[in-house]
Amino acid sequence: MSIDSILSELRKDQVHGASWYFLKGIELLEIALGKKLGKEEIRSLLNEIRNIRPGMASLLNLTQVIDQSLSLDLDLGMIISRLKETHEKALENLSKQLDRFPVMCGSGVMTISYSSAVRVALSKWGRCIDGLYIMESRPGDEITQAIKDYSNRVGSVIPIPDSAIASFMNKVNYVIVGADGLYSDGYFLNKVGTETLLIVARKFDVNTIVVAESYKAVTGGINDVYAISVEIGGLSARVPLFDKVPLDLVDHLITDFEIIKKPKPSNIEDLREHFINNVLRVGER
Repeated sequence: MSIDSILSELRKDQVHGASWYFLKGIELLEIALGKKLGKEEIRSLLNEIRNIRPGMASLLNLTQVIDQSLSLDLDLGMIISRLKETHEKALENLSKQLDRFPVMCGSGVMTISYSSAVRVALSKWGRCIDGLYIMESRPGDEITQAIKDYSNRVGSVIPIPDSAIASFMNKVNYVIVGADGLYSDGYFLNKVGTETLLIVARKFDVNTIVVAESYKAVTGGINDVYAISVEIGGLSARVPLFDKVPLDLVDHLITDFEIIKKPKPSNIEDLREHFINNVLRVGER
């Protein structure tokens, strides 16, 4: 695929999460490297990648690492290889951390949207989950992919309207969600409706779990989130695709690095430092 075709695919997408964008960003950079683009051309490409989903942590980290590498005259081929390796190891280590988390068998679980990290969690915990309730997750059609993927990992999948989460919350023991970004300003970013889901879970005293890789951790925060126009009852409304969900609504954050109970902003900063040091190998130059 060409750079333009991949950029177009990314701009049109309304299904995939931050991990997919991370890999697609790496693919773009591999093509740029193969075409022997100069530094300024690569920096121009980095700006285009950032603007696809403003504030998406995986893309912010990816572009910042490449930008730093250009400034330090590092071997971009080596850095891109490390980024791919980081993604692979994150998945492997996340799986190990999930094995350490004690899930109660016979549990009900509720989730929103589609997340590759949640998919990994369900692969590990599926035998202990009696029922998985998936929110319709409007706007967007992620539920189609979620039902297809998650049904292979748990015994029973029950799709529910977004407006009905309180009616079903007394049937679940855990709310499990992914994250498109973890921000040291004190929140994580995920599909719109996630904050409502976690607020209702807190009201019902349901354990809330966020599953996310360390390359989604960012220092600071973001301003506006990506929004789209939707048609409702013949009228148009501008709707954000993501919620900024306060960390204090999270009981456990499970990452490839560690399991964090009641995560705080300092934990996000530590995860970000872990990712940067792993890729740039700070101290080795």
